[in-house]
Amino acid sequence: MLRPVTMSRTSIIFLKSETEQVMEVINKHGAFHLTIKELDGQTSSEYAEKAQELGNRVRDVINRATSLTGRNFEGESNPVTPLQNYRDWPSLLSSIDAEVSSYENRLRELEIRSQRVAKYRPILEIWKSAVDGLSKKADFSTLGSLKHFKAIFLQGPADNKEALKKAIGDSAIVVEAAPTISIVICDRKSERDSLRAAEEAEYRPIEQLDRAPSNYSDLPSFLRSYEKDLTEIETQVSESSTSLARDLPKLRSIEAVLSDSYSVLSIRDKTSLQKNWAIIEGYVPSNLASDLISSISERVDGRVIPFTKEEHSSSSVPVSFRYPRFMKIFDSITNLYGTPSYNEVNPTPILAITFPLFFGLMFGDLGHGLTLAAIGFFMFKKVTSMKKIGLVLMIAGIAGALVGGIVYGEIFGKPLADYIPYQAPLHIPHEEGEFMTYLMQLLKISLFVGISQISLGLSLTIVNNFIQKKYEAAALINIPKLALYWAFMYVVWTTKLQLMQWFGGPIYYILAPLLFLLLASPIYSMAKHGRKEGLGHLGEMGFDLFESMISFTSNTVSYLRIFAMVIAHIELTAIFYTLGSMVGGGPTGMIFSGILIVMGNLFVVLLEGILVLAQDLRLHFYEWFSKFYQDGGVRFSPFKLSLGVPIRK
Repeated sequence: MLRPVTMSRTSIIFLKSETEQVMEVINKHGAFHLTIKELDGQTSSEYAEKAQELGNRVRDVINRATSLTGRNFEGESNPVTPLQNYRDWPSLLSSIDAEVSSYENRLRELEIRSQRVAKYRPILEIWKSAVDGLSKKADFSTLGSLKHFKAIFLQGPADNKEALKKAIGDSAIVVEAAPTISIVICDRKSERDSLRAAEEAEYRPIEQLDRAPSNYSDLPSFLRSYEKDLTEIETQVSESSTSLARDLPKLRSIEAVLSDSYSVLSIRDKTSLQKNWAIIEGYVPSNLASDLISSISERVDGRVIPFTKEEHSSSSVPVSFRYPRFMKIFDSITNLYGTPSYNEVNPTPILAITFPLFFGLMFGDLGHGLTLAAIGFFMFKKVTSMKKIGLVLMIAGIAGALVGGIVYGEIFGKPLADYIPYQAPLHIPHEEGEFMTYLMQLLKISLFVGISQISLGLSLTIVNNFIQKKYEAAALINIPKLALYWAFMYVVWTTKLQLMQWFGGPIYYILAPLLFLLLASPIYSMAKHGRKEGLGHLGEMGFDLFESMISFTSNTVSYLRIFAMVIAHIELTAIFYTLGSMVGGGPTGMIFSGILIVMGNLFVVLLEGILVLAQDLRLHFYEWFSKFYQDGGVRFSPFKLSLGVPIRK
């Protein structure tokens, strides 16, 4: 857990014509982290470009189909490959091209019909309202026989009818067909003037339907026929949408096949060693390397040349860790800062202990912890997008409940001893004199926690030096730096800030590692590389020493935020109980007091939960990780296809 799975750098040379068979085995094992190097002048093959182009077309079809049908199969059960096994790339890509073209044609027809329905259905409904309204007031055969007059169908605001009549004046007749539809009957010569007047009243001509008759007497029968045709198109759209929706999983399978095809073809193009040979390089867990190579050799009848070398200290090696299931959430927290390198200690197992512990020390309350755990459980079970946050809150809440009950003896801001015969070691005293002693005790505990974790961080730096075989850095810099920190903390802890006592002897505890840290590495550098480099290194060590002393002090003092959060918890809960007692007179007051106390405790849980999580992350990221953690690692990402190698040879 503290160290990654041992990796072996693996190179496999094979016939280029057998790339598909090799990739099939690698995909099946799922344990080969590929490191593909781009070569100068290297270009993608025609097949790789075709697979990429088809993939883009399929994604476009899926997006358009999803938009039209209103259905999205993202995240549903894995699709079944809709394609038969092909023995060569041209036939596979040609088959997919034909199928994608078919879908594109279907989609194009569906889009045209959908656009027609979307455009003309509202217009048709307006015309139907106009004709229905007008038929109650006039005979359409009479309207169609008017040769010297023009009927203009207008639409506008319902409350602008009078404005329309006023704008038209006596030059035309205005007939109301519907609340928002009016018909203006005017002389053909004054049509423009009537339209201009209608526009002033915010009325516009109703948009014409295609193939609309010029004779208004034919309008009712035309609308009935038009609606019948449009309804038929709507039925076709519905059927086509349903059919396309059923095919979406198949389209996603085609997309996966093309993605796999492009991956395999790209690797084939980029792994060429010579005309007929190819080489794949990468990393395999050492315990799986022999099985993988044996499987590849068996698949290609022994036509393979493998090379493996176990890696131990290179920072470029991808990392993979084995954790118990409950610890994986803390790996996510570590990754917020960065990925561990192959040649450094992984802090996640330690974080899995210290993160809940620190949260419990700052949040410690049995009732509040259980409440926070319940909130986290709800988020974990009911809010899919916040499952990880919910799990963190559950773990943190349980830690807060345990520390709050066992260490602080507190439940919802009240002493646990009021309910059960248990006196916690850090229970809140009632007398003022004891309370000040209690505060000093909390302060010392906070500093002790800080000293312990910073010491652990400095110790892990030394461990990393040995892993990386940087023995000089460990012996001349980091071990003396740890000794200096311990000496400095010991002197401050025992003599407080009474500086005059330091010169009575304790100062020498600090001076010995300080002078060694300042001079040892420059002297070693001078002996190895010459006086000039040694003197330059002396200046660097002087600045580093000054920065380290400031860092030691500021980082250690930063752990007083544990003390601050405990005090804030005490004061916040006390405020709500005090307010509750102030309004608690009478039956109504008692009810209001109870509501106030419950809401106050819930507020404290939410507020402190956010604040304590933030402080907990800060203590680990800035005060601890900064001491030893480089976060320059690469995650082990084995080659894995969605459905497998499409070509079967």
